[in-house]
Amino acid sequence: MRHTSVENKSPDFHRLKTLYEVSKKLSLFTSVEESFTDILECVSECFPLKTAILIEHWEPKPRMTVWHAENISKDIVSRSIENAKSAYSHLIGGNPGLTNNLSIPIHSETKCPGTHRPIAETDQGKYIILPLIIDYLPAHGAFQLEGTGRLNEEDLEFASALTNLVTIAFDRYNKTKREHEKQEEEAKRNLKMLYHTQETIVNLESERDLREAFVSLLIHDLITPLSVILGAAQMIIRKPQDGEAHCKGARMIENQANRAGKMIYDLLDANRIRGGEKIAIVRVESNIFNIVKTALTELAIVHGDRFHLQAEDTIQGSVDPRGIRRIIENLCNNAVKYGGKETPITVEVKDDTQGITLRVGNLGNVIPAEDQKSLFVQYRRSDSASSSGQKGWGIGLTLVRGVAEAHGGSVTVTSNIKDGTIFSVHLPH
Repeated sequence: MRHTSVENKSPDFHRLKTLYEVSKKLSLFTSVEESFTDILECVSECFPLKTAILIEHWEPKPRMTVWHAENISKDIVSRSIENAKSAYSHLIGGNPGLTNNLSIPIHSETKCPGTHRPIAETDQGKYIILPLIIDYLPAHGAFQLEGTGRLNEEDLEFASALTNLVTIAFDRYNKTKREHEKQEEEAKRNLKMLYHTQETIVNLESERDLREAFVSLLIHDLITPLSVILGAAQMIIRKPQDGEAHCKGARMIENQANRAGKMIYDLLDANRIRGGEKIAIVRVESNIFNIVKTALTELAIVHGDRFHLQAEDTIQGSVDPRGIRRIIENLCNNAVKYGGKETPITVEVKDDTQGITLRVGNLGNVIPAEDQKSLFVQYRRSDSASSSGQKGWGIGLTLVRGVAEAHGGSVTVTSNIKDGTIFSVHLPH
């Protein structure tokens, strides 16, 4: 029996063996950069190549990978590139003559030993260019091989088989890549949803704690006027003939009912603000100086002569008098609670072309910049306010903001060691 060596076997055998080796390399395909050169070095052993060009369009834009034998001139490579671009333009339905308008960046270019015989510059290379097609869909790219001599039917069959292997490898790679990207995107979305859910839970728990503390304080504050009202009513019942006791009890009932009503009124308005509604106001032409002065006079009865008014007595404006009182009362009560115990509280009213400005300032502990962000949020008491030991509902500044915005205005705060804490309410004309 005669044994035939591998060297004596037909060219077809070598090409089949090459395709087998190529298929093994492509089974491990990870990227064009890592695989294309190895594949073409393997191909060049049985298919003498001048150039090979791969145009792929799986990415958002097409890109080109160029391979050429090391002894090929730049002119031959450039001509091969233009031929590939023209052919690809024709494949995708464009005008093959307008290759200059088809922008395909060169992704990589490699020189490799790729022929077994010298190549003259005048050698007329022949091209085979085939589309990368999956399931009869539009071309995802093109694969061009330029031989060192005239190419025949067997060369076309080999190039076609090679192109099919490359196409399958690209398709598998890109499907896997898209699946991984999809999984990563889904993982990112799930992680984002998890963080959002955790943040929502924390906020709900914080909101629950704030509401529980608020309800507890509200009940505590309402018990006092209700207890006084009940005591006054019982006194009247016990002394039905005592006119003086009746008048005293009636005044007590009136005062405490007004106090409880104010609490409820403030709470309802605060909830309207929280719901995105504006507080209802009734504008009348008023002497704002008198409104502020009256409010400070009543506050002085409770807190002492600490309030210093700086304003002209002729300041007029179309405002809601009750709203202006609420602004002054809430800002001054805050200044008493959180400002220096013996320091004066300055109240300033100014009128200029931009509008009316009410300022309430006091010295004392500075409000940290981080706390200033949540000062006007309902039920939110700053850390500095909570640690002061002063009780509060956390809606006073919310009401100030609501009244200002109902007038079309705004409220701001500044706080530093030199100037103290100043709340400024601006009401446009």
